[in-house]
Amino acid sequence: MSEHFERVVFDNRQIPLHYQIADYLLMMLENGSLRHLDRLPPEEELKRAFGVSRMTVRHALDHLIQKGLLYRKQGRGTFWTEKASSVPKGKLSGINREIFRITEKTEVRVLSKRDEPASGEVADFLRVPAGAPITVFERLRTLRGEPMSYSVNYLPVRYGHRIGRGHLERMTMMETLERILKIPLGTVEHVVEITRAGAETARHLKVPVLDPVLTVKTTILDGASEPLE
Repeated sequence: MSEHFERVVFDNRQIPLHYQIADYLLMMLENGSLRHLDRLPPEEELKRAFGVSRMTVRHALDHLIQKGLLYRKQGRGTFWTEKASSVPKGKLSGINREIFRITEKTEVRVLSKRDEPASGEVADFLRVPAGAPITVFERLRTLRGEPMSYSVNYLPVRYGHRIGRGHLERMTMMETLERILKIPLGTVEHVVEITRAGAETARHLKVPVLDPVLTVKTTILDGASEPLE
């Protein structure tokens, strides 16, 4: 699977999957992680990346073809059109890079680092008993002084205690796991949905409570398929 296409799961039941996939591909074009001269990955690779049927992938590509942004070459694959070159390009790339990447124009502040009892979904994913201690990080990322993302990370204490605030102010969590803890990463999965801002999220992002926000839930396994974060 290409580096552009980590496993992505769409969790919005209100919008057909092929529209969500088409929008995601267009977002990648806008953010520069796909260039308009690129050939798209094969449909089989897109099928694996998005966890959908090949027919759903085909419908998503047909939608972009109808908009004049893609075309197919018999026996060669699917390509962006010249019209796609006029799509405004952003300054960041990829769903994970867009939200978490640290650049000279961004600032990351670690709001808190604490141990707390694991509960519910977090305990299940990390495979620890309910109530067992885990390490929690809260971070706020700003772009040119404006809030861009609010992140909460949950890790087993054996990893969380080895990560300092300074690490996460200089690099992403995945980079920290790889570079500081020297852990080979395995499967990375993103669940993407539009939700309504709760009080804590609204306060940090300076938006009204119940405003729509893009929510990305990322789970990371190591090379041996053990849960990391």
